[in-house]
Amino acid sequence: MIPLINPDVATFINVFTVEPTQQDVLVHRIQFDAENKISRQAGFIKAIIYRSLDGSKVINLVQWESIEASRAIHRNPDIAAGFASYQELGVEMDLRYYEIVLTEERPLTIQDYDALMAQVDVLHVAPENQQHLLEHLIHSTTPAIASQAEDQSTIWFRSLDGIRVIRFLHSHSRNAEPSFHQTSTNEKWIEQIDVNRYQIECTVTRQRLLA
Repeated sequence: MIPLINPDVATFINVFTVEPTQQDVLVHRIQFDAENKISRQAGFIKAIIYRSLDGSKVINLVQWESIEASRAIHRNPDIAAGFASYQELGVEMDLRYYEIVLTEERPLTIQDYDALMAQVDVLHVAPENQQHLLEHLIHSTTPAIASQAEDQSTIWFRSLDGIRVIRFLHSHSRNAEPSFHQTSTNEKWIEQIDVNRYQIECTVTRQRLLA
């Protein structure tokens, strides 16, 4: 299986909170912009759009050759107008640059990204606690990852500004209830946890556009 996420490039993740009645509209606008505007910019690599099953969240994960390439798109007035249209829907945005700190890819049985589900855990932390939390998570979750089902892949990200840690757990299971095991050891480092189940709406890549 081709890895979902490239660990060696700049990763931009925007977590949108949206009214469920507006989720479809937001997803379609993000997908249109990804396919017709953002993907044509220099340095673009891949975009993955997730929609939460409860209708309250949309995640746009975009990878670039560099942070500079990502930031350059904000000087494009057409793209800026698209971003402004998201805010017209009354969304809350949590947008940051991330890097991968731990990944375990398992061979999934099919290669179509659109068939994958994901549990996404967004952990809010203070900058001075992010590294402590990551060290604890890596120590405590590595054994669990090693024994997990063969149709799952786990990726932990840390935000470059120090205030977020995100886990993506991809699998084919649509029925699992979202959960995050928060032990007393790490409660003191986590200020808030948002846990949701998602389906992958679409992916946009340079290769897909050229096909």
